[in-house]
Amino acid sequence: MKKLKKSDLFYWFFAVLPFLISAAFYPYLPDQIADHWNSAGAADGYSSKAFGLFALPAIILAAAVLVKIMLKIDPRSQNIDRSPQMRGISLWFIVILANAMDIFVILSALDVRFNMNMIVTALVGIGIAVIGNYLPKCKFNYTMGIRVPWTLASESNWEKTHRMAGPIWVAGGVLIAPMIYSYAIFRRGN
Repeated sequence: MKKLKKSDLFYWFFAVLPFLISAAFYPYLPDQIADHWNSAGAADGYSSKAFGLFALPAIILAAAVLVKIMLKIDPRSQNIDRSPQMRGISLWFIVILANAMDIFVILSALDVRFNMNMIVTALVGIGIAVIGNYLPKCKFNYTMGIRVPWTLASESNWEKTHRMAGPIWVAGGVLIAPMIYSYAIFRRGN
């Protein structure tokens, strides 16, 4: 039997952590909890406590398993191994997102006031910038990166596309920052 690496143990721990957090808070939450918010940050969708706390972690855990499988069965898996940063981003993005969303749902159910829109926008901006930083280093594969028919048809096209896209993604992530800043000013009333 193959021994699990320490990084895999951490990955699976954080993949199931939303279930543990949800189970710990389950007795303290109301029977109906918000599970969707509109663009203004107001809750506009509700579900039962059990569904709201455990459906998203279950979906995210399934996605985490699927990503692990896809990275392993990719015909170009040797190239994925040569792109460790993108491999790590592909794996960890899902579990970080699951943990953040689980915490947001619980805080909302506990009636803790926070600006979800600003937090989510910041996380998206950071995520886009981080992915952009590593896109030029992403080797040709079928699982991660800009996978359209023409980049998958030519390794040269793949490399040129990713080299060009990287700085654009970093800039896109950075350009989200003024949205956060302007919203903070708006909230202060200035």
